[in-house]
Amino acid sequence: MAQSIRGLQTTQAVVTQPVQWQILLLLAAGPQSVGMLWQQLCGKQRWTCWGGLWRLQRRQLVMFHVKQRRWALTPAGETLRPILTAIQKCTATQKGGKSDDL
Repeated sequence: MAQSIRGLQTTQAVVTQPVQWQILLLLAAGPQSVGMLWQQLCGKQRWTCWGGLWRLQRRQLVMFHVKQRRWALTPAGETLRPILTAIQKCTATQKGGKSDDL
């Protein structure tokens, strides 16, 4: 249990902004172009998207595939998948859906 708490604290230290979490949640579904990310973000998140992507890339959690022109999770970013899945389940449940409606 202590190891899980330490891992969560480390993750919270690396991913510090709500837009970064939103980007990670969107990329958990698969690689996305900037346009695809832009459409799924709203309001202020659209304007902070570039900074969020840059910070996540600096932390080596996401990468940009030049030929495909898409952003994707790196292997280090993939290690966050259990956390991202848990967040998606909680969000789906709060919105009135079933937890397996992801």
